[in-house]
Amino acid sequence: MKKYFLRSGLWSFTFWCMISSLLLVSGPSHAEEFSSTDLQVLYTPFLDRDDPDLGNGIFTDSNRLTAVRLEHFGTWEYGDNFFCTDLTEGNEVGGKGSGSFGGDTESHLFLVYVPRLSITKLANTPLKGFVKDVYLAGRLERASYGSYMAENLGISFDLKIPGTAFFEQDFYARNTNYDKGVEFLSRTVWLAPFSAGPVGMHFDGLALVKTTDNGVNAFTQLDLLADVFNKGRLQAGVRLESAYYKDYERNTPYFMLKWVF
Repeated sequence: MKKYFLRSGLWSFTFWCMISSLLLVSGPSHAEEFSSTDLQVLYTPFLDRDDPDLGNGIFTDSNRLTAVRLEHFGTWEYGDNFFCTDLTEGNEVGGKGSGSFGGDTESHLFLVYVPRLSITKLANTPLKGFVKDVYLAGRLERASYGSYMAENLGISFDLKIPGTAFFEQDFYARNTNYDKGVEFLSRTVWLAPFSAGPVGMHFDGLALVKTTDNGVNAFTQLDLLADVFNKGRLQAGVRLESAYYKDYERNTPYFMLKWVF
C-alpha cells in the first residue's frame, strides 16, 4: 500500500496542492506583519571527515569549507513562511559526478521553503499554556548535491520554552528521491537571546532527526554569537555542526558572522 501510494503520484499531488494553497492564502494580498532576513557567512579549516548525508552532504579534498546562508522569516495573519538557501564552497566539493552542478564542482546549493498555516488562528481559538500555536506545515527541499529532492507534510508547534524567544517543533511525513517509502522528519528550531554583562548574546539552534532506508540520521547546528554592534544587527561567534548516521559521526566547528537586516 505504501509503495502504491508513492508510485501513483498521490503524494506529490497532495504536497503540491497544499503548497499551492498556502501560497495563495499567504500571497500579496496578505502583507507580512513581521519579517526578519539574515545573511550568515561561515568558514572552517577543521572539516576532518567527508559527510555522506544526502541533500547537504560535504565532500572535499581539503579540510577547508566556506558556507553562505540567506534566511527569511515572515509572519502574516494566519501563518508564516520561512525560506533558506545554503551555498557551500570548497575544493572539489562533492567529488566527481556529485550532483546537478556536475563533477569537480567547487559549489553546492541547498534550498528549503517552509510555509505554515495556523489551525488555531483559522479556528479563532487562541491557546494558553505550553503550546502557543498549532500549524499545518509543508517543507520543500532541493539540493544540487546528489540532485536531492524531498517533500514533507506535517504538523508544527510553537512552544513556550523558558529562556527562548522562539521555539518551534515540527513533525513531518517525508518523501525523497532516494528513499523507497515514506520516511519521517523531526525538526526543532530555537532562538535564545541572553546577556553577558553589557554584551548581548545568542544561543540558537537547529536539530533534525530523520529516518532513511539506511537508518536514522541526526544533524544539529548550535550557534553561540555575540552582538558586535547595533543591538544584534551584526553578530559574531562560532557554530558547532554535528552529524550522526549509521557507522558515522562528525563534529565540525565554524567561525561565523551573522548580519540581520
